[in-house]
Amino acid sequence: MAGHGCAKAALFGLCGVLLDQYGSVDEHGLHGKARAHRAVGLLFALGALTLAGLPPFGAGLGKALGEEAAGHALLPVFLLTSAVTGGALLRAAARIFWGAGRPPRTGPAGAETSGEGKEPEVREPRRSAHHPPTVVVPAVLLLLGLLVGAVPALAQSLGHGAELFTDQAGYPAAAGGGTAGGRTPGSGAVERAPLGWTAAGAGLGLASAALVCLPAGAALWWPSGAAPGRRASAVLVPLRRLHSGLVGDYLAWLVGDYLAWSAVGMAALLLAVALQA
Repeated sequence: MAGHGCAKAALFGLCGVLLDQYGSVDEHGLHGKARAHRAVGLLFALGALTLAGLPPFGAGLGKALGEEAAGHALLPVFLLTSAVTGGALLRAAARIFWGAGRPPRTGPAGAETSGEGKEPEVREPRRSAHHPPTVVVPAVLLLLGLLVGAVPALAQSLGHGAELFTDQAGYPAAAGGGTAGGRTPGSGAVERAPLGWTAAGAGLGLASAALVCLPAGAALWWPSGAAPGRRASAVLVPLRRLHSGLVGDYLAWLVGDYLAWSAVGMAALLLAVALQA
């Protein structure tokens, strides 16, 4: 989580640089406009690869440990989600900082939401675009994410803290200042192997970082009139219409999803009790 948080915070900071320099964070509207800021683009692309699991960053180490704990059955899920997440960010970086892909064009009518009531993401820059962008903070955050995965002592320290936090026996004892049932704080933590990179974890991280090029390249250079592209648009356009950008709508979807899954869980519990009876 520490490495993942550093990478995401760095990407948010780089988006702030774009907003400061160009008054916009729209991927299509900034197509090729940030060619002069290649250093920002390189950091953005590095952040995309970091979220995909690039070794030896901390986000990649966390992904490798999760894959090891989940087993081989969930490896395709890890690879797919990493490729899609990193590919979307890498696609945006290629469009904005290198002008890659087809020039932006007007989308089909009704494919986009109106955004009524939403604060616009496009505005006039507050300052002149001639001043150099401030990339020190995003660069430091990426460096911290690198140290989390590359320095074994730091990873071990964070792992020990996580074990203490999830120790159900020792945590109440630590909060009460004593022991619970003769157990000292932290004694309930499960003994684990030292946290670090393995050959398999590093290989899967490199594979995930390489796979991000596939969805990014397809989004940038896939012919718009091809049959697979038309079928994908037919599926994605209704989903994009549901993304109104309004906090109230997203909250309604969140609450509805929670209630739906709660109903499914309650039904499964009642069914299990009925079968036991």
